[in-house]
Amino acid sequence: MIVVHAVLRSRPERRMETVAALIAMEHAVRAKDDGCLHYAFVADLEDDCLFTCVEEWTDLDALREHLATPHLAALDAVLADTAEGPADIRVFEAVPTDITPV
Repeated sequence: MIVVHAVLRSRPERRMETVAALIAMEHAVRAKDDGCLHYAFVADLEDDCLFTCVEEWTDLDALREHLATPHLAALDAVLADTAEGPADIRVFEAVPTDITPV
């Protein structure tokens, strides 16, 4: 499984536009991207302009296909105007365990 964490900061005066674009992206990915196991943006509890996208993909091919989608290009175009710089994106290869968190 591939896990992606993408952290971005919205310009405060453009937050509502950023949120609308992130919501549209979530809906598009969940509806259209094969191989997506989980995809969600979350807002920081102390900084409402800081967002983290947590993604889970079946494999690298599914992630690569996602990276070529029109909805990702559309999000990138919005974020070029509304975000404070590029997102910090980290990609991990994860192995599920049978450990249950306490």
